[in-house]
Amino acid sequence: MSLTIDKLSQQIDQQATLTEISFDLQLGQIVGVIGRNGVGKTTLFRTINGQYLPTGGRVLVDGKSLSDQPDLKTQLSFVDAQANFFKGLTGQQVQWYYQAAYPAFDVVKFTQLAERYHLSLNRKLRHFSKGMFGLFTIILSVATEAPYLFLDEPLDGLDVLIRKNVLSILIDEVAKGQRAVLIASHNLSELEGIIDRALILKQGRLIHDYQLETMRTQARKLQLVYRDKKIPRLLREQGHIVSVSGRVIVVVFENFTTELATQLTATKPAFQETLPLSLTDLFMANLTDEQDYDILG
Repeated sequence: MSLTIDKLSQQIDQQATLTEISFDLQLGQIVGVIGRNGVGKTTLFRTINGQYLPTGGRVLVDGKSLSDQPDLKTQLSFVDAQANFFKGLTGQQVQWYYQAAYPAFDVVKFTQLAERYHLSLNRKLRHFSKGMFGLFTIILSVATEAPYLFLDEPLDGLDVLIRKNVLSILIDEVAKGQRAVLIASHNLSELEGIIDRALILKQGRLIHDYQLETMRTQARKLQLVYRDKKIPRLLREQGHIVSVSGRVIVVVFENFTTELATQLTATKPAFQETLPLSLTDLFMANLTDEQDYDILG
């Protein structure tokens, strides 16, 4: 089974919020969606799942268009945490609704997970705390048994212990090889420990699709010190500058080749050190503009 996003575009209030987004989602993967606020992450999730009709492009399940065959929506699960249409219902009532919508809904799994995390299914969702509601939406998604789960900021509002347990649930589900997760989160350090790929969104466009293992072998994060404050052209043109403090520059090179290493040596840094590369570094490298650093102006 495969899910393909093919040149998906979206306009809201006559403004482009998504422009020709293309990627695929394979079973057995957890894929992170990373971007600054307002770049279209939630719009992407809603458009893929049919809450918004796309202005261009297609969502394909096994090569079949989701818009042409609406019954395929049972293969996708997206519980929109920002939606309010369930807030007047109890957890039990929402369960019944999802049982009707998803033929493979696992009532036993849903009930066991709700009991494990002390969620009262007889309580109306409007009385849940933010963390409780977030946890409920995750349990609901997992119980649908849909192959493709879409989670938009699922860890927001959860305490540390529950976040850890939720991530374990997702990892266990995906490890069976019959599910895939697309997850957006501002908590990049937690994403880094579970995702296989990172999709970088900028201004409504997909600018990078990183395989994290490949990225870690090819990319380098370097701390460089120069005798004056002028930043060498090589760093600006071939790298992504993460930070500048006086004469100390931290830069990420996505493809650090032998040739690039030779060119870097020719810039004559007074000091050079390789630093650990993190998902936050990718975020900073790709999504920070020079105006974010006054010193670069």
